[in-house]
Amino acid sequence: MGGGVPTFPPLARPVVEGAILAARTTWRVGGPARWLVTPTSIDELIALGHRLTATTPRLLLGGGSNVLIDDAGFDGVVIDLKSGLRRLRLLDDQTIEAEAGVTMSALAHFARRQGLAGAEFLAGIPGSIGGALRMNAGAYGSAMRTLLLDAQVLDPTGVIHTQTPEMLRMAYRHTALPPGWIFLSGRFRLQPGDPEAIRRTMRDLHRRRAASQPLDYPSAGSVFRTPPGGGTAWRLIDEAGCAGRGRGGAQVAEKHCNFILNRGGARSRDLLALIERVREKVFKMSGIELENEVLVIPAKG
Repeated sequence: MGGGVPTFPPLARPVVEGAILAARTTWRVGGPARWLVTPTSIDELIALGHRLTATTPRLLLGGGSNVLIDDAGFDGVVIDLKSGLRRLRLLDDQTIEAEAGVTMSALAHFARRQGLAGAEFLAGIPGSIGGALRMNAGAYGSAMRTLLLDAQVLDPTGVIHTQTPEMLRMAYRHTALPPGWIFLSGRFRLQPGDPEAIRRTMRDLHRRRAASQPLDYPSAGSVFRTPPGGGTAWRLIDEAGCAGRGRGGAQVAEKHCNFILNRGGARSRDLLALIERVREKVFKMSGIELENEVLVIPAKG
């Protein structure tokens, strides 16, 4: 890794140097982190922020979905929230609070056990609440915005703010959170429902997902956003003849060609080359420029 980053200041939480990030991403791709920190509380996260310099590159990881990390790794501080910030609690008869490290599946099943409906679509989406809020994740016509009452966010100075969906300007796969701000938790407003009926809905959505998505190999979910003006990314990719195309261990899925799979041994350069090839083919065919839904993280942060 590069030598331009200052020595990491001491913390109560152990700091791991050189931790391989591939195991922490759903694509199973990514090199070593200069430093890896796993805060287990909001206080620890605030303390960490106070000890970092403004120029120290930092990367937040939750479930590691929708992210492509370079094979060279990340020359800065990686903050893994999935190992901590995992508290879930019922605030009243319709409101659940979930910290940023809680998985979306855990929130969906917790809601089911409480007899609360509306979060069923989250059960099959990989990743954690913090990342889902940042990108307004969704499926089957629902999204985080439809559930969110408000969120607690931490600014770079260590001050906590409460933000509503309107304040965050949440839209399709977008949340307007300033750079350096971190989602800490969200409060979600749901509707009373029968737990068994909620379970059946979750099972139906799982069957639909299994029938339409390639779940046998690591992926990051949908690679490209739905283009504006109608249509779907997967159909454009299919019509451009990209389904099944490969590069190294990476392959455009045939079952759902907005997924790019790690068929074994894929490198970040393979995935990036395939992403660009798909974009070029679709643009040449249709004049539509696909926009990445996945976040590409360069080695230098």
